[in-house]
Amino acid sequence: MKLWEKIEIITPYPAAYIRELDAIVIADLHLGYEGIMAEQGIFVPKVQFEQEMRTLKSILEQKDASTIIVCGDVKHEFSETSYHEFVEVSDFLGFLGERFDEVLVLKGNHDNYLIRITRKHGAKLFDELEMDDFYFLHGHRAPPSLSKSRSGYVVMGHEHPSIALFDEVGTKEKVDCFLYGRMKDKRLLVLPAFSTLAGGSEVNLIPREELLSPVLREMTNIDELKAVGISVEVGCLPLPELWKLKV
Repeated sequence: MKLWEKIEIITPYPAAYIRELDAIVIADLHLGYEGIMAEQGIFVPKVQFEQEMRTLKSILEQKDASTIIVCGDVKHEFSETSYHEFVEVSDFLGFLGERFDEVLVLKGNHDNYLIRITRKHGAKLFDELEMDDFYFLHGHRAPPSLSKSRSGYVVMGHEHPSIALFDEVGTKEKVDCFLYGRMKDKRLLVLPAFSTLAGGSEVNLIPREELLSPVLREMTNIDELKAVGISVEVGCLPLPELWKLKV
């Protein structure tokens, strides 16, 4: 599904494709999630890595891209990389290194100590990245370079956006989504989380001041952004501006 001439959703997956860069873009994998939960006494079946790898391989069946851009939060733990994170992140980056000519990673707020693993696998790590007409960042902060950038498109993660939809009897369904629209003189795309376990922000329900990203809180009129719900069962579900979905 095309969002704009230069960016399309790789239906029905939480990934975008930029033809001009021949790049697949994803965000928020949160690898190692189950191990960190286990350390906190919460048992979560260890399934996320395999699920994410299956999704990635399905994406690659559709788009034979030369570049992949990961917009932050490859790992889940804030502190030094644990053993289970190291194994999953290393296996993931190893796969990307074999499959893509270029692997570009934006550092997220969970990605402390990631540089040792990215160097090992030849991936390039950035705080923010400008390529041609595109500005990539994770979204946990609003860097000064974003306001100064002449790029026409901004692509980010961090928010894990989802939409709460209600049927006629009030039953709620939560659907992961892309957000897209204008951000002053730029076009903004917020990616859904690639993670199958990390929860998201129901962006049509929570107040503006409780959004995770300062880019959305301070630099964007989020109510004017449109959403595209995404699921393997339904595919892409185009939705109107968020103000029309408020309840």
